[in-house]
Amino acid sequence: MSRQMSKANQDKKIAIEIERLNKIFADLSAEKKKVTQRLIERVAFMTITLELLEEQIKNQGAVYKFKNGKQEMIVEHPAQKSYNTMINRYTSACEKLFSLLPKEPPSTGEEEDGFEEFVNDR
Repeated sequence: MSRQMSKANQDKKIAIEIERLNKIFADLSAEKKKVTQRLIERVAFMTITLELLEEQIKNQGAVYKFKNGKQEMIVEHPAQKSYNTMINRYTSACEKLFSLLPKEPPSTGEEEDGFEEFVNDR
């Protein structure tokens, strides 16, 4: 049986994740920060929840033997079902959140690796 993480420890990990994400989005305008803050909080929560579900799945397996009277069958573990549902929503939320970051300008050529020059010299 896996050990449950305390609520206080979960809250601490979520706060650390919120702080990490806030640093990534620190350069946004004040207006965009207001919009992103709730999404950052949701993504941080889902990140930690997914980690917990992953640990539970590793420890208990993705499926288990279910017995109801004489009937026995292998069924998907509830943690696996929750993980499958949440990972899709997490991916979508991350895409929305990171789409709010300013687009990176095209390379100025200072970070060239020599490939363009190699191709042009041929």
